[in-house]
Amino acid sequence: MKSFSDYFDVFPRIVPAGQVSEIRITPRAAHAQLPPVENIEIIYHPVDGLNEAGNHSPEGEKNAVRSAEVRNGALFLRIFCAGEQEHNITLHIRKLPAREKSSEWLPRDEVNVHLNVYSLKPDLMALRPYRGDIHLHSVCSDGREAPEYVAARYREEGFDFIAVTDHHRYAPSLRAIEYWKDLKNGFRLFPGEEVHAPDNKVHIINFGGSFSVNDLAKSDPERYRNEVEKILRSFPAGFIPENENGFPVASSEWVFDRIREGGGLAMFCHPYWQTHKYEISTFLSDAIFKRRKFDIFEVIGGFYDDQWRSNNCQIARYYQEAAQGNSFPVAGVSDSHGTDCDQLAFRYYTVVLAKSSELPDLINAMRNGKCAAVEVMYNKVPNVVADYRLVRYIAFLVENYFPAQTRLCSVEGALMQEILAGNPEAKTALDALGNRVEEFRRKSFGDTEK
Repeated sequence: MKSFSDYFDVFPRIVPAGQVSEIRITPRAAHAQLPPVENIEIIYHPVDGLNEAGNHSPEGEKNAVRSAEVRNGALFLRIFCAGEQEHNITLHIRKLPAREKSSEWLPRDEVNVHLNVYSLKPDLMALRPYRGDIHLHSVCSDGREAPEYVAARYREEGFDFIAVTDHHRYAPSLRAIEYWKDLKNGFRLFPGEEVHAPDNKVHIINFGGSFSVNDLAKSDPERYRNEVEKILRSFPAGFIPENENGFPVASSEWVFDRIREGGGLAMFCHPYWQTHKYEISTFLSDAIFKRRKFDIFEVIGGFYDDQWRSNNCQIARYYQEAAQGNSFPVAGVSDSHGTDCDQLAFRYYTVVLAKSSELPDLINAMRNGKCAAVEVMYNKVPNVVADYRLVRYIAFLVENYFPAQTRLCSVEGALMQEILAGNPEAKTALDALGNRVEEFRRKSFGDTEK
């Protein structure tokens, strides 16, 4: 259900910390028309309480709002946004024009509009948020839908990028890329696969690599085993206990290296997935964490409701490793096997803060920890996993930025499905929309250049 606050656009939504920014608040419908500024009381609160002087003085909060003016139907606020934090703005509106002109029985109570913006320090302010899923399947392995259909559904749900990562197979990701190569809406499809190296139970995602690691291992098994054995011999004395098999540890590192060789991102997947026991032994996962040769860890994976403990263990392991000085980037992924009949799709994803949605920028951002894993069970309370600074900011984006982006994408994804169904007019309609998400992103960050 909409609140009255939903009838307003706020641009920009993300602003530089430590300076005055002009925020434009525009009604989206006639019933939200604003009165003259003298009938709007502006109540401002920075979430951390920090003001321009660097303290928590209530007087400083009042002085943060430098000016307010209703112009061309929009309210323009100039606010000094101190520090990296969220800023809550309440507009207490009296004499709402639509109600003043209405019949006598319509309530004329005063209205409160609750809005917020977020201020960032320069390093994060230079980056833009992208929502993606880098672990999902199609009918080409054990999924239920064609790769090109999976892509259309993910766009409909508001995603900026995905990679189809079928078991043992790299080609389905290329099939999706080829089918949608002429898209003009900014949705990005990248190569990928889920790698299952011989005699190794560890599941590893190859995101963005230029060749198939599965095919490499299968096409030259002698080379694979010789190179894995060489890695195994390089381990420090005593690293592999006498009663344990070190081959899967070395094999995993061989896979990580080959993925990076192809320019891809290597993701260590779901170590706490269990049937009757953990599919990956405790020794094996411990060794992989200790060696830390992967690029990113699947901290939130696509587990069903009865498997909730697996994600709990992965999250706890991530924070434990970080507390012990072994930090690494994390991703959230759906591991979806169907977008229409599988509860996993869309409720787990990764938010990446990158310079652009180009593959090298996304991989660089993820490899350097500018990302967070997100879990949204049944569109209810989100859970964001990353370091504290990113959790605060990305939680703001999950609540205030991505829902608006999804509304734009829903139309595009529906048209993509019409294209798949053979509607000859759908591509013309989709192309006519252009890249609305990029325009929304530009306005949200106050970018002046298109």
